[in-house]
Amino acid sequence: MTDAERKVYRIVFNHKHVKGQHTKYNNILKFTGKTPKELDAVLAALVDKKLIWWDKDKSKDVVLREKA
Repeated sequence: MTDAERKVYRIVFNHKHVKGQHTKYNNILKFTGKTPKELDAVLAALVDKKLIWWDKDKSKDVVLREKA
């Protein structure tokens, strides 16, 4: 996992476990300082690793996947 992936994953994880909410895409942009293109690549990598759920076309929420 790259540093960018780890940072985004920790943001999503902490937001879920501290606030009990799903993380909004715009909040992750604000917290990381990345461009939308860079963030999309990081989120796609985390989706491929099955750590988060995110569908750019359907939702602006980034959801932490529960362990099966």
